[in-house]
Amino acid sequence: MRYQALTFVLLTGVLAGCVPAPQSASKPAAAPASPAADSPAAPAEAASTPTERVVAEAGVGKKGQSLKDDTGIVVEPVKQLIKFEQKAVFDLQIKPALEFYKASNGSYPKTNEEFMTQIIKANGIELPALPEGQTYVFDPEQGQLMVERPQQ
Repeated sequence: MRYQALTFVLLTGVLAGCVPAPQSASKPAAAPASPAADSPAAPAEAASTPTERVVAEAGVGKKGQSLKDDTGIVVEPVKQLIKFEQKAVFDLQIKPALEFYKASNGSYPKTNEEFMTQIIKANGIELPALPEGQTYVFDPEQGQLMVERPQQ
C-alpha cells in the first residue's frame, strides 16, 4: 500500500510538470475573453490576412498545442485532461447559458459584444486562451461561438 501511494505521488508530480509553461509572462491568459480585445482585433486581422471561422470546441485552445503530435503513456492523459477542461467550458458552461438566454429573450445574442457581456461575463465563464492571431467571435445566425483564425 505504501509503495502504491508513493508511486501515485511521484506520477502526479511528473504529470504536473509535463504541461508546458506559458511562453511569455507579459501577455495575460484571459485577454481573449474581454470584449474590448475581441472587437478591434477582428477588423484589423481581416484586412491583413485571409481568415476562416471554425466552431469553438475542445482542442482550439492554446494550452496543449505543443503536445498535439506527441503520444505516450504520460502525454495521452495530459492531452485528455486539457481536452476535457476545454470541453467543459464549451459544452457544459456556454451551451446551457446560451440556451437559457434564448429561452429568456426569444433569440440568441445579436452581436459579439452582447454575447461577451450577457453570456461570458454574466456567467463568470473563463474562455480558454487562444494561440496568437486568433479571436473568439459569436455568430448570431448559427447561435455558436466561433474562433476566427488565419486561413490554414
